Amino acid sequence: MRRSRTGALLLAVCAQRLPLLFSGRHIRMDVASLPRGAPLDANPKHLSVLSYNILAPAFVRPLDLRTGEIQPFAAFQWASEEDLDWEQRKVKILEQIRAWRADVVCLQEVEFKEESGSFSLPDWLELEGYSACLPGDKYLTLIAERNERVLANKVATGCALLFRTARLARSGTETDGSGDPNTLVSACLVGVGDLTLDPTAFFAVHLDAQSEEKRVEQLKKCLDRARALGTRNAVLAGDMNTECLPGSCVQAMISREPVTQEQMARECASALRLKGDEEEDSEGAVGAKGAEGSSEPSEEQLEQWRVLWDKAAVAPREQRIELLRVPTGPTRSSYEHGKTEGPCVTWSLDHVFYSPRTLRLLSKWTALEADPDSAASGLPNAQNPSDHLPVAAIFEASPTPCLDAAARQQLEQRLGDLELRHSSQLAELEAGAAGPRWAAGPLGRWAALKEMEPKAEADEVAAKAKSKKKGDSPEVIAFKQEKRRRSKELKAKHQAEREEFWSPLGQEAIEVAEVHVLGSED
Repeated sequence: MRRSRTGALLLAVCAQRLPLLFSGRHIRMDVASLPRGAPLDANPKHLSVLSYNILAPAFVRPLDLRTGEIQPFAAFQWASEEDLDWEQRKVKILEQIRAWRADVVCLQEVEFKEESGSFSLPDWLELEGYSACLPGDKYLTLIAERNERVLANKVATGCALLFRTARLARSGTETDGSGDPNTLVSACLVGVGDLTLDPTAFFAVHLDAQSEEKRVEQLKKCLDRARALGTRNAVLAGDMNTECLPGSCVQAMISREPVTQEQMARECASALRLKGDEEEDSEGAVGAKGAEGSSEPSEEQLEQWRVLWDKAAVAPREQRIELLRVPTGPTRSSYEHGKTEGPCVTWSLDHVFYSPRTLRLLSKWTALEADPDSAASGLPNAQNPSDHLPVAAIFEASPTPCLDAAARQQLEQRLGDLELRHSSQLAELEAGAAGPRWAAGPLGRWAALKEMEPKAEADEVAAKAKSKKKGDSPEVIAFKQEKRRRSKELKAKHQAEREEFWSPLGQEAIEVAEVHVLGSED
């Protein structure tokens, strides 16, 4: 929509206040822990979100054509043939998803069905009562070609997002064939029936397994996409291939808590040591040419990490989307990276991020912290058909903050008055119509200078006619200097008045004003 000058002023002020909007406020979360697998539809007024990396059969013990061997991360040496059998795993996964009845299901490592260059969900995942959002065909074609090139298996793999049609519907702000990449599938949904949910952007994601820089870029794309869909309410769920520990760049996007240099160095070193990925070719992380023979990052690597951390930290503020993490536990158990024997170790790689603006976290599933047998034996196993445990969360949704009609009118009037006063003062300054003379004050001096301007310009023309090498006359120089000084002084005064206008209102008022004064979220 076309923004008014008032709206432009509002956006400028909002941008100036961005560091204040995300000041690391602490939100107390009294979150219940439910046993993994507990039904997610107990209360029809609550929103439930499930994320599950289901381990595509294409990534189970395939021969990697680049090395002529099975990659260690795909060998699953701790798992039996029976536990890895796809036909058995598929039945268990389907039974689980049906039984859990989540409102939104974010899947990773789905193998899609292909017919004449067009892709769809496999038949076994066509769940009654759910609608599916899939990656774009061009992206699935590319990943199928990659899998053929690397694994001799031309199969398209990626994310899928399913939602219950009795509970949710598309918001109408997006096209149906989203054209999303295979690692990032989105849908803007609203509540139906008992579920009251304003437009919210949901994302099923599978972040890069090796590069923190790529992970940050993927998450930034989610934020950009949410704003393009006309909302600042978002839920991101998936296999994020990071533990989101303090010092990591992904963690910088969901927390404003300060981090130490030791934490930054630890996470930088951890990211540089990551090896292997089912879906990505071998590539180094940020600054991969590090201190040879050392497990500590070099100064150059640390500086690159700090730059990326700062970039990640500012991204949510740029889009004005605050994100928090559901405190889920470890979801993957396997041999340590690069090891061919036990013991198994665990990682917290699967996460749900959400906007506290409209969602209050009520409960979440437990993970491997409540399943010591699986943590010790590794995944998959007889009880868990994937190498990742699912994660799930239940939220209470609230309406997007809004002003009532009277408050909105009052805010618009106050903004209009402020803009009119500032515009009038600038116009008065430019025109020199201040009234009193130089000695009467700053504006009087400005008026006097304006009267001097024609003579100064005439003198300048005459001076240039005599010699092009000579500069401005003293009168012209004085006029220009005073003009710049007065303009700078007045703009600084206006800036201070804008800050004074907003400072007592707080974050919520600015968020509300952006929506209701401009009439749009974008």
